[in-house]
Formats: sequence, structure tokens, C-alpha cells
Amino acid sequence: MKNATVLFFITWLFFLATSCQKEYSYEGGPANGAQQPENFVLEGAPNSCFDFVLNGNYNPGIALNIDNTVSVMVNVTTVGPYSIKTETIDGISFSKSGTFTSTGSQEVILQGTGKPLSNGTFVFTPNTGFSSCTFDVTVTNKEPTASYELATNADGTCGNYLAPGSYYHGTPLNNNVIVVTVNVNAPGDFNINTNTVNGITFSRTGNFITTGLQKVQLIGRGTPKEIGVFVFTPYIVIDGSPVGNGCNLDVYVF
Repeated sequence: MKNATVLFFITWLFFLATSCQKEYSYEGGPANGAQQPENFVLEGAPNSCFDFVLNGNYNPGIALNIDNTVSVMVNVTTVGPYSIKTETIDGISFSKSGTFTSTGSQEVILQGTGKPLSNGTFVFTPNTGFSSCTFDVTVTNKEPTASYELATNADGTCGNYLAPGSYYHGTPLNNNVIVVTVNVNAPGDFNINTNTVNGITFSRTGNFITTGLQKVQLIGRGTPKEIGVFVFTPYIVIDGSPVGNGCNLDVYVF
């Protein structure tokens, strides 16, 4: 009788310990590696990513560089760290990690890496688990250089330029762009850079598929060093060399 009582007591302790462990797993976080809900939703999910912008050229056998990015819109529900990435398709992938400091609709620029393997149009899905959308990347043979010029006012300023976003000295640029207008005479690849001023610069490569006036977003990089108003000069680059006189625009750093 005593042995039966001891065995029952040991069995009861094992059952109690197991129950507590299961309860802890539930309260402390998902058990068995289950995925935590995210603090943002990709806008456009589950269909095409809303207002996505693909930057850079994608040619077979040519490695992606800092100009190969895709901008997607997210709706942030809770501030905190985030990570967005795609699977690797045709030798390339896109990703970005960081920290959201505010809620609401925001743009995130995913950086492309890898080297395209073959021609074609490939569908990428940012793998976020609870919300996902899609964007297309077309890989083609290198196109001829486009014929185009920057729209310039009589006083030398860039025509209809925009410099949205905020710039703070000592704070690295994050999704900062300037928008310039160009007049495309013949389609093809393009490359527009600015000079480096106060520790920051802007650039963009891509492909024009139509002629006429078009807006181009130049992506900002670097960290502003000082407070003030700084003049940038976007210029056309062909075969690694600047072409033309460019135009001027102001960026305010606080």
C-alpha cells in the first residue's frame, strides 16, 4: 500500500510539472517555435505590393549593387525592430532590417543582393509570415544607354524637383529621396548621380521604357554632418563619366 501511495505521488508531481511547463510556453510565447505576430502589415497584401518602386538594372551575369532596391509600403502597428526578406529567385534576393520608431504608413527600401542567372520576369514575395505581397523583377540583357536631359529652370535650378522627408545632422539617411524631372528622347538605361555634400549623396540607375517628361527618385545615402542648407547637383553619368551641366537643388538639414 505504501509503495502504491509513493508511485501515485511521483506520478502526480510529473503531471503537475508538465502542465506548468505547457502553461509557461503559452504565456511566455508560442511553443514549438510558432511564429510571433508582426508589428506591421505590407500594404497591398495579399496581392501586388502597393506603389512598389523597383530601382536599378537587372542583367544576367551582372551582380546587383547599391542601386538595386525595391521600395514597398508598410502599415506599422507597433514600434520596434523589424525584418523583411524575400526568397532567392534566379540568384537574387531582397531584404531590410531595422527599427520602426513610429506607427502608420511608411516606406521601406529593400536592398537587392546576388547575381541574376537568366532572362525572365520573376515574382518575389517579401516573407513576413502574417502579411505578404508580391512584386515583379524583369531580368533582361543590357540595354543601350538612354538619351535624356535633366529638366532645368532658367536660373539653373532643377525643374519641379522635390526633396521630401527629414534630414537631421548626425542621423543616417533612411528612405530619403529627392525627385527630379527628366526629358527622355530615346529609351534605354540611365544613371543619375549627385555630388557628395555634407556627408550625403543621391543616385539612381534604371531603365526608361518610354519617352517624354518623367519623374526619377534619387536615393539618398550617408549621414549629414552639419546643420544648414546645402546645394546638390544631379548630373547624368555615361560610362562612368558625368555628362552635361546638371542642375541645382537645395536640401535642408536640421
